[in-house]
Amino acid sequence: MEKGFPISPDRAIFLADAHLNQDDIHSRNFLALADRAAAEQVPLFLLGDLFDLWFGNPGLTFVFQKPIVEHLRGLRRGGFRLYYVEGNRDFYLKREHDGTTFDVVSEGEMQAAVGEKRLVLSHGDTVNRADFVYRFWKGISKSRLANEAVAHLPPSIILPMADWIERNLKRSNRRYKGSFPERECREYAMRRFREGIDFVILGHFHQERLDRYSREESTKIVAVLPSWKDRWRYFYLTAEGAYGFRAFKPGEPLLP
Repeated sequence: MEKGFPISPDRAIFLADAHLNQDDIHSRNFLALADRAAAEQVPLFLLGDLFDLWFGNPGLTFVFQKPIVEHLRGLRRGGFRLYYVEGNRDFYLKREHDGTTFDVVSEGEMQAAVGEKRLVLSHGDTVNRADFVYRFWKGISKSRLANEAVAHLPPSIILPMADWIERNLKRSNRRYKGSFPERECREYAMRRFREGIDFVILGHFHQERLDRYSREESTKIVAVLPSWKDRWRYFYLTAEGAYGFRAFKPGEPLLP
Protein backbone atom coordinates (compact mmCIF):
# COMPACT_ATOMS: atom_id res chain seq x y z
CA MET A 1 0.00 0.00 0.00
CA GLU A 2 1.34 3.41 -0.98
CA LYS A 3 1.89 5.48 2.16
CA GLY A 4 -1.04 7.82 2.74
CA PHE A 5 -3.19 6.10 0.10
CA PRO A 6 -5.49 3.58 1.78
CA ILE A 7 -7.09 2.74 -1.59
CA SER A 8 -4.17 0.95 -3.25
CA PRO A 9 -5.09 -1.88 -5.64
CA ASP A 10 -2.48 -3.48 -7.88
CA ARG A 11 -4.66 -2.84 -10.94
CA ALA A 12 -7.95 -1.10 -11.65
CA ILE A 13 -10.38 0.03 -14.30
CA PHE A 14 -12.11 3.40 -14.47
CA LEU A 15 -15.46 4.31 -16.02
CA ALA A 16 -17.60 7.44 -16.04
CA ASP A 17 -20.81 8.91 -17.38
CA ALA A 18 -22.79 5.76 -18.05
CA HIS A 19 -26.00 7.83 -17.79
CA LEU A 20 -28.11 4.68 -17.57
CA ASN A 21 -31.81 5.47 -17.83
CA GLN A 22 -33.58 2.20 -18.63
CA ASP A 23 -33.13 -1.55 -18.92
CA ASP A 24 -31.31 -1.65 -22.27
CA ILE A 25 -28.07 -2.86 -23.85
CA HIS A 26 -26.05 -0.14 -22.12
CA SER A 27 -27.29 -1.17 -18.66
CA ARG A 28 -26.83 -4.86 -19.40
CA ASN A 29 -23.30 -4.36 -20.69
CA PHE A 30 -22.44 -2.25 -17.67
CA LEU A 31 -23.49 -5.08 -15.37
CA ALA A 32 -21.64 -7.56 -17.58
CA LEU A 33 -18.49 -5.46 -17.16
CA ALA A 34 -19.00 -5.37 -13.40
CA ASP A 35 -19.44 -9.16 -13.36
CA ARG A 36 -16.26 -9.60 -15.39
CA ALA A 37 -14.32 -7.23 -13.11
CA ALA A 38 -15.50 -9.17 -10.06
CA ALA A 39 -14.51 -12.48 -11.66
CA GLU A 40 -11.07 -11.14 -12.59
CA GLN A 41 -10.73 -9.37 -9.22
CA VAL A 42 -10.11 -6.00 -10.85
CA PRO A 43 -11.39 -3.10 -8.70
CA LEU A 44 -13.78 -0.74 -10.47
CA PHE A 45 -13.79 3.04 -9.98
CA LEU A 46 -16.90 4.87 -11.18
CA LEU A 47 -16.32 8.59 -11.66
CA GLY A 48 -19.88 9.78 -11.45
CA ASP A 49 -23.17 9.95 -13.32
CA LEU A 50 -23.89 6.24 -13.35
CA PHE A 51 -27.53 7.21 -13.94
CA ASP A 52 -29.07 10.23 -15.62
CA LEU A 53 -30.23 11.26 -12.16
CA TRP A 54 -29.51 9.51 -8.86
CA PHE A 55 -30.69 10.46 -5.39
CA GLY A 56 -29.29 8.71 -2.34
CA ASN A 57 -32.68 8.72 -0.65
CA PRO A 58 -34.14 5.21 -1.20
CA GLY A 59 -37.61 6.66 -1.65
CA LEU A 60 -36.38 8.59 -4.69
CA THR A 61 -34.81 5.65 -6.48
CA PHE A 62 -36.28 5.05 -9.93
CA VAL A 63 -37.64 1.55 -10.57
CA PHE A 64 -35.07 0.58 -13.22
CA GLN A 65 -32.21 1.66 -10.92
CA LYS A 66 -33.06 -0.76 -8.11
CA PRO A 67 -31.91 -4.04 -9.74
CA ILE A 68 -28.68 -2.39 -10.89
CA VAL A 69 -27.89 -1.14 -7.39
CA GLU A 70 -28.78 -4.50 -5.86
CA HIS A 71 -26.58 -6.29 -8.40
CA LEU A 72 -23.61 -4.11 -7.44
CA ARG A 73 -24.28 -4.69 -3.75
CA GLY A 74 -24.32 -8.43 -4.34
CA LEU A 75 -20.97 -8.29 -6.12
CA ARG A 76 -19.48 -6.24 -3.31
CA ARG A 77 -20.77 -8.69 -0.68
CA GLY A 78 -18.83 -11.32 -2.63
CA GLY A 79 -15.59 -9.36 -2.21
CA PHE A 80 -15.63 -7.11 -5.27
CA ARG A 81 -13.95 -3.74 -4.62
CA LEU A 82 -16.05 -0.88 -5.93
CA TYR A 83 -15.53 2.87 -5.54
CA TYR A 84 -17.63 5.89 -6.50
CA VAL A 85 -16.93 9.60 -7.04
CA GLU A 86 -20.11 11.65 -7.19
CA GLY A 87 -20.92 13.43 -10.44
CA ASN A 88 -23.14 16.36 -11.21
CA ARG A 89 -26.17 14.05 -11.64
CA ASP A 90 -25.61 12.40 -8.23
CA PHE A 91 -27.14 13.76 -5.05
CA TYR A 92 -26.45 12.74 -1.44
CA LEU A 93 -25.24 9.20 -2.17
CA LYS A 94 -22.74 8.87 0.64
CA ARG A 95 -25.15 8.23 3.52
CA GLU A 96 -26.96 5.38 1.78
CA HIS A 97 -24.26 3.85 -0.44
CA ASP A 98 -20.93 4.31 1.35
CA GLY A 99 -19.97 0.92 2.76
CA THR A 100 -23.00 -0.80 1.19
CA THR A 101 -23.15 -0.42 -2.59
CA PHE A 102 -19.54 0.87 -2.68
CA ASP A 103 -16.47 0.51 -0.51
CA VAL A 104 -16.11 4.29 -0.55
CA VAL A 105 -18.26 7.13 -1.91
CA SER A 106 -16.49 10.47 -2.34
CA GLU A 107 -18.49 13.68 -2.64
CA GLY A 108 -15.48 15.44 -4.18
CA GLU A 109 -12.11 14.14 -5.27
CA MET A 110 -10.78 10.70 -4.42
CA GLN A 111 -7.13 9.77 -4.09
CA ALA A 112 -5.79 6.30 -4.76
CA ALA A 113 -2.58 4.55 -5.77
CA VAL A 114 -1.96 1.76 -8.25
CA GLY A 115 1.50 0.36 -7.64
CA GLU A 116 3.76 3.39 -7.21
CA LYS A 117 1.51 5.68 -9.26
CA ARG A 118 -0.53 8.19 -7.31
CA LEU A 119 -3.95 9.13 -8.67
CA VAL A 120 -6.48 11.90 -8.25
CA LEU A 121 -9.96 10.90 -9.42
CA SER A 122 -12.58 13.57 -10.04
CA HIS A 123 -15.81 13.73 -11.96
CA GLY A 124 -14.40 16.90 -13.52
CA ASP A 125 -17.49 19.08 -13.38
CA THR A 126 -15.73 21.87 -11.43
CA VAL A 127 -12.50 21.91 -13.46
CA ASN A 128 -13.83 24.70 -15.68
CA ARG A 129 -13.85 27.63 -13.28
CA ALA A 130 -15.42 29.88 -15.92
CA ASP A 131 -18.73 27.99 -15.70
CA PHE A 132 -20.13 30.20 -12.95
CA VAL A 133 -23.74 29.18 -13.58
CA TYR A 134 -22.99 25.55 -12.91
CA ARG A 135 -20.71 26.23 -9.93
CA PHE A 136 -23.47 28.33 -8.35
CA TRP A 137 -26.05 25.61 -9.03
CA LYS A 138 -23.83 22.92 -7.54
CA GLY A 139 -23.22 24.93 -4.38
CA ILE A 140 -26.96 25.20 -3.81
CA SER A 141 -28.09 21.76 -4.96
CA LYS A 142 -25.46 19.87 -2.94
CA SER A 143 -25.88 21.89 0.24
CA ARG A 144 -27.06 20.43 3.53
CA LEU A 145 -30.23 22.52 3.32
CA ALA A 146 -31.10 21.04 -0.08
CA ASN A 147 -30.36 17.57 1.25
CA GLU A 148 -32.79 18.04 4.13
CA ALA A 149 -35.45 19.43 1.79
CA VAL A 150 -35.17 16.42 -0.52
CA ALA A 151 -35.37 14.05 2.43
CA HIS A 152 -38.69 15.52 3.59
CA LEU A 153 -40.51 16.23 0.35
CA PRO A 154 -42.50 13.46 -1.38
CA PRO A 155 -41.15 11.85 -4.58
CA SER A 156 -44.20 13.11 -6.49
CA ILE A 157 -42.82 16.63 -6.04
CA ILE A 158 -39.06 16.02 -6.11
CA LEU A 159 -38.75 13.86 -9.22
CA PRO A 160 -40.65 16.15 -11.66
CA MET A 161 -38.83 19.15 -10.17
CA ALA A 162 -35.47 17.45 -10.61
CA ASP A 163 -36.28 16.61 -14.22
CA TRP A 164 -37.18 20.23 -14.93
CA ILE A 165 -33.98 21.52 -13.29
CA GLU A 166 -31.79 19.09 -15.21
CA ARG A 167 -33.35 20.02 -18.56
CA ASN A 168 -32.78 23.72 -17.90
CA LEU A 169 -29.25 23.11 -16.61
CA LYS A 170 -28.41 21.35 -19.87
CA ARG A 171 -29.41 24.43 -21.83
CA SER A 172 -27.49 26.84 -19.60
CA ASN A 173 -24.31 24.74 -19.74
CA ARG A 174 -24.37 23.99 -23.45
CA ARG A 175 -21.67 26.47 -24.40
CA TYR A 176 -19.33 25.07 -21.72
CA LYS A 177 -19.87 21.46 -22.71
CA GLY A 178 -19.47 22.14 -26.42
CA SER A 179 -15.67 22.19 -26.29
CA PHE A 180 -13.12 20.74 -23.93
CA PRO A 181 -11.64 23.34 -21.52
CA GLU A 182 -8.02 22.56 -22.31
CA ARG A 183 -6.43 25.46 -20.46
CA GLU A 184 -8.47 24.97 -17.30
CA CYS A 185 -7.87 21.23 -17.35
CA ARG A 186 -4.13 21.69 -17.81
CA GLU A 187 -3.95 24.19 -14.96
CA TYR A 188 -5.89 21.82 -12.71
CA ALA A 189 -3.60 18.92 -13.62
CA MET A 190 -0.42 20.92 -13.09
CA ARG A 191 -1.53 21.86 -9.58
CA ARG A 192 -2.02 18.21 -8.77
CA PHE A 193 1.27 17.16 -10.41
CA ARG A 194 3.12 19.63 -8.19
CA GLU A 195 1.58 17.83 -5.22
CA GLY A 196 3.14 14.52 -6.32
CA ILE A 197 0.22 13.11 -8.31
CA ASP A 198 1.06 10.98 -11.36
CA PHE A 199 -2.37 10.41 -12.93
CA VAL A 200 -5.33 12.80 -13.08
CA ILE A 201 -8.43 10.92 -14.20
CA LEU A 202 -11.59 12.87 -15.07
CA GLY A 203 -15.08 12.23 -16.38
CA HIS A 204 -17.89 14.66 -17.22
CA PHE A 205 -16.74 15.88 -20.66
CA HIS A 206 -17.81 12.78 -22.61
CA GLN A 207 -14.59 12.92 -24.61
CA GLU A 208 -11.84 10.31 -24.64
CA ARG A 209 -8.50 12.04 -24.12
CA LEU A 210 -5.05 10.91 -23.03
CA ASP A 211 -2.57 13.75 -22.49
CA ARG A 212 1.03 13.20 -21.42
CA TYR A 213 3.23 15.80 -19.73
CA SER A 214 6.97 15.52 -19.10
CA ARG A 215 7.84 16.76 -15.64
CA GLU A 216 11.09 16.28 -13.69
CA GLU A 217 12.25 13.27 -15.71
CA SER A 218 8.87 11.56 -15.38
CA THR A 219 5.71 11.42 -17.42
CA LYS A 220 2.45 12.62 -15.91
CA ILE A 221 -0.90 11.59 -17.36
CA VAL A 222 -4.30 13.20 -17.73
CA ALA A 223 -6.96 10.68 -18.77
CA VAL A 224 -10.44 11.97 -19.61
CA LEU A 225 -13.00 9.19 -19.69
CA PRO A 226 -15.50 8.96 -22.53
CA SER A 227 -19.23 8.49 -22.22
CA TRP A 228 -20.00 4.80 -21.62
CA LYS A 229 -22.76 4.77 -24.23
CA ASP A 230 -20.46 5.86 -27.05
CA ARG A 231 -18.46 2.65 -27.43
CA TRP A 232 -18.49 1.03 -23.95
CA ARG A 233 -14.95 2.16 -23.27
CA TYR A 234 -13.03 2.40 -20.01
CA PHE A 235 -9.52 3.19 -18.79
CA TYR A 236 -7.20 0.70 -17.11
CA LEU A 237 -4.00 0.96 -15.07
CA THR A 238 -1.75 -1.73 -13.60
CA ALA A 239 1.01 -1.70 -10.97
CA GLU A 240 3.48 -2.62 -13.73
CA GLY A 241 2.72 0.71 -15.41
CA ALA A 242 0.50 -0.45 -18.27
CA TYR A 243 -2.40 1.88 -19.02
CA GLY A 244 -4.79 2.89 -21.75
CA PHE A 245 -8.34 2.77 -23.05
CA ARG A 246 -10.16 -0.41 -24.04
CA ALA A 247 -13.62 -1.24 -25.32
CA PHE A 248 -15.67 -3.72 -23.32
CA LYS A 249 -16.48 -6.91 -25.21
CA PRO A 250 -18.54 -9.56 -23.41
CA GLY A 251 -16.51 -12.68 -22.78
CA GLU A 252 -13.11 -11.01 -23.26
CA PRO A 253 -10.64 -10.15 -20.45
CA LEU A 254 -10.74 -6.57 -19.21
CA LEU A 255 -6.96 -6.12 -19.20
CA PRO A 256 -4.62 -6.82 -22.12
